[in-house]
Amino acid sequence: MLLPTFLRKPVLFGYVKALVSPVESLHYHWTIGTRNFNLNKISYNSQKCYLRKALNDIADDNLRRIYINEVPVLDENYLYQPDENLDFFLDTMFLDLDYTAQGEQVDFVVFVPAAVWLQKQNEIMATLEFYTLAGKTYKIIQI
Repeated sequence: MLLPTFLRKPVLFGYVKALVSPVESLHYHWTIGTRNFNLNKISYNSQKCYLRKALNDIADDNLRRIYINEVPVLDENYLYQPDENLDFFLDTMFLDLDYTAQGEQVDFVVFVPAAVWLQKQNEIMATLEFYTLAGKTYKIIQI
């Protein structure tokens, strides 16, 4: 429509359409690809099951060996209840896991196979940072 009226002929319209069609095709495929990527990205959230699915879809699609566990809560000192009629005992030594030792507080632990970690370390870290809620901490352990 920006052409002068004396240049609006079928041959020139065909030529302009042939010049514009590759750009139009690329734009269409880009918008569809971006839309599908964004729909896939918002189908996950920070719940444990969805986060595990997102990590497995990104890093270990075939074998799906990545899993997430909660951190066990360990009591440091145990006092016998009065109903047990036992002496007080405060010198118990508990063996902590490596991610609960030295005051390190994590909310969940992600177990990743070593081979997958070496290949997809950046993708796994980016996915965890994107979907993990603010204030939640995690630790990645290679298995």
